[in-house]
Amino acid sequence: MTAAILYRWRLKPGREVEFRAAWAEGTRLIHQRCKSYGARLHEDEDGLFWSYALWPSEDVRKVCFADRDWFSHDCFKTMQACIEERFDEIRLTLTDDALTPPTPRLEPVLLSTERLLLRPMVFEDCEAFLPALSDPVTMKYWSRGPMRSLDEVRDYLSWNIRGDGVESFVPVLHNAPEDPLGWLVLMDRKNNCAEFGYMFRPDRQGRGYAREAAMAVVEHGFQTRDLRRIYADTDPDNAGSVRLLESLGFQLEGRLHAAWETHIGVRDSLIYGQVRS
Repeated sequence: MTAAILYRWRLKPGREVEFRAAWAEGTRLIHQRCKSYGARLHEDEDGLFWSYALWPSEDVRKVCFADRDWFSHDCFKTMQACIEERFDEIRLTLTDDALTPPTPRLEPVLLSTERLLLRPMVFEDCEAFLPALSDPVTMKYWSRGPMRSLDEVRDYLSWNIRGDGVESFVPVLHNAPEDPLGWLVLMDRKNNCAEFGYMFRPDRQGRGYAREAAMAVVEHGFQTRDLRRIYADTDPDNAGSVRLLESLGFQLEGRLHAAWETHIGVRDSLIYGQVRS
């Protein structure tokens, strides 16, 4: 049964910004490694900070903290240094629920091709993606403009990493597992359909990696996930994306006029789709 914990702290003067940054990093680590449902941080009218952490069950929470020394991480050390007074934890057991329950998370899987291993995205990948997400050429046809910092990349990709109903795959070469080439994502939509997205680092393009990885993800969607339809949304002027989709067997289904308003203006959108045969 879903469980929750309330934490409450009084901070040392002037340490609020530092504390919030450390709390956010610590929450990311716990969520990533223990499959918690995440947490929220609040400040009340008296200046006290409250955190509400939600877990699948009390047993999952206990195992998470029993198996790991969280306070050896710098972010948790920083949190401790910012706290002037810590209050007792409040454990809550769910009795009634008027909220929509969390969507069950997809179990992470590994895919393999002749040259590539496709693994789930993790926060440690964000640094490798900063050059692509900050590059004006790579981001020209994206739904938003170039990003400026690693923190911005982490915030942007956090949904790809821990969101419900999303599978994000990072392809790496079998002989270079530490070097992410880009990422591909299947985003669950209604009626057993999924939207397909992808981005590759500019210094890793032109070698056929995108098509090889995309074929594996689309095959996984149809054969393993048993999806009925996979579709993609691309800018009409994005010739590379159009070539990739057509090479994978996607069919042009239509053009949405003035579908997006982005950093380069109001843009049309081409919808490419493929159904399970």
